[in-house]
Amino acid sequence: MHKHGCPQDLTSFNSFLDVLCKAKQAEIAYNLFKVFRRKFRVDMISYNILANGYCIMKRTPKALEILKEMVERGLEPNVMTYNIILKGFFRAGQTKEAWEFFLQMKRRKCEIDVVTYTTMVHGFGVAGEVERSRKLFDEMVGAGVLPSVATYNALIQVLCKKDNVENAILVFDEMLRRGYLPNVTTYNVLIRGLFRVGKMDRAVEYMDKMKEDECEPNVQTYNLVIRYYCDDGEFEKAFELFEKMGSGHCLPNLDTYNILISAMFVRKKSDDLVVAGKLLIEMIDRGFLP
Repeated sequence: MHKHGCPQDLTSFNSFLDVLCKAKQAEIAYNLFKVFRRKFRVDMISYNILANGYCIMKRTPKALEILKEMVERGLEPNVMTYNIILKGFFRAGQTKEAWEFFLQMKRRKCEIDVVTYTTMVHGFGVAGEVERSRKLFDEMVGAGVLPSVATYNALIQVLCKKDNVENAILVFDEMLRRGYLPNVTTYNVLIRGLFRVGKMDRAVEYMDKMKEDECEPNVQTYNLVIRYYCDDGEFEKAFELFEKMGSGHCLPNLDTYNILISAMFVRKKSDDLVVAGKLLIEMIDRGFLP
């Protein structure tokens, strides 16, 4: 290998760093990085991977050190770098630091993109600061940054969990009016929110509406509805949906079987225990280990 390595070598090296960082082995990745950075002309991607690795481990001070080292070596952080650190603060529950960092980005006239705003909307919402989350969404629109479906999903999730599902439906309707196509995550979040407040009929209506919007329910959607039917004692409806899945609409997974088997044991009727046994056998036949 020659002194600075070739682009292909660096790509492979970065991929290896990424694997280590995602496995929460950022320290090992950084030690390797220090050994090999003389052989490779490491780039911004390498530093972003390391910063993300430390953020995954909730070690934001170390991620900031990586950012500092990057600048000292003459590499200019990009919006992805800043978004990684921002997300890291929220992951570590450091909302105050996240807000300060966001303000720093503005002062430095960094490019603030849709990912930045989505991170802020979701982060403050999860922390229970719904009003702030909503204001950031409005600020984003006012700044001419177009929300993505992921941004709407973040806001809808925040409203469902921390505010009022009716407000979430208003945002969903606004999303449709503006020409956005909801995806399966949008619907799953809304359906979960409606079930949580006991509006089962409306939740099922939204599941039916998915197909109208050419958005097929996935296994998480089915599991969600089956779980709530079981919790409500509507076992026949739960099994109707389960049969629908088995007929090829969307094959059940391990969670589906666990939900139904668990429900049968909770009720403890003799017939239910037989059904649970049959489900266990079917589950194993389909290759799922209990």
